[in-house]
Amino acid sequence: MALPKPAPARRVFRPARRVSWGTWIFVIVVLLIAIGALGAFLEIVLPQRVAQLAQSEAGELAQARKGTAEVGTTVTQLWADISAKGSMSLSDAQLTQDLATARSAEKAAGDAEGHVQLAQSYMAQADGLPFQLHSPAFIATDRPALEHLDKSLQASLKLTHAAILQLTLAQQVTKDALKMSTTLDPALNAHAWADAARAASALTDDLKPQQVSAGFADAMLDPLWATWVDGLVSVVSNAQQYALAAAANQTQVGQQSARSRAAARQQVATRYAAAQNGAMAWQAKTIQPLLDAVTRESAAGS
Repeated sequence: MALPKPAPARRVFRPARRVSWGTWIFVIVVLLIAIGALGAFLEIVLPQRVAQLAQSEAGELAQARKGTAEVGTTVTQLWADISAKGSMSLSDAQLTQDLATARSAEKAAGDAEGHVQLAQSYMAQADGLPFQLHSPAFIATDRPALEHLDKSLQASLKLTHAAILQLTLAQQVTKDALKMSTTLDPALNAHAWADAARAASALTDDLKPQQVSAGFADAMLDPLWATWVDGLVSVVSNAQQYALAAAANQTQVGQQSARSRAAARQQVATRYAAAQNGAMAWQAKTIQPLLDAVTRESAAGS
């Protein structure tokens, strides 16, 4: 016997619930408040924030320009001193003074670079504010200026770093050259072979690291000066061999070392004169292009 089909479910139709006038009024009020807040942001808050960032950026830009110009002047004067006859030709007093100047200029360049970076940060903040149809006007003029100042400062930092390396090396090498005439040579002339050997050994230990430093690219040292340092090492090495041979009564070896020492001394004098005479040519080739970049980029950013 077939089961009866179930009766279809009855659908209950309910009338749609009507939104009250109070709800509509509330929604409209909320929208009006939002529109008003957005309008206030666009008309008041946004321009004020842009103006604040523009003012901060302008202050940092002014500091960057001032610092870049001062560093450029100092670096130009510093290298005029160094490049006349080379850093190795400077007196001890001049080396000390120029080294202090180079370190001060390096710090000043770093400070000016900090102002550049802060100015760029303020520009990025202003450019990133929402609801702007275009970038703030000051960005278009100041961004290229800051890029030029940054290039000038990078060249100045390279020059001050090179000056510090050169002048530090020159202080050490010239002191060792003085020791050769005040300790090593008197001991050899007095036939104090043990004292001469000890002095030569100490000088060798001092000069070997300086021989390496003379070849550092960052120092931008004329290779002619590096060959002069090589010559000093050769003189000291021959002097040590001469003293040891003389102390051991090895006459033939001592005589050969003495001849080698005399030849090395002559080479040192020749190399020193060549480095001095070539100082301006090296400056024109290596240093002057960077000095030109310092001046050119600083002027473009002013």
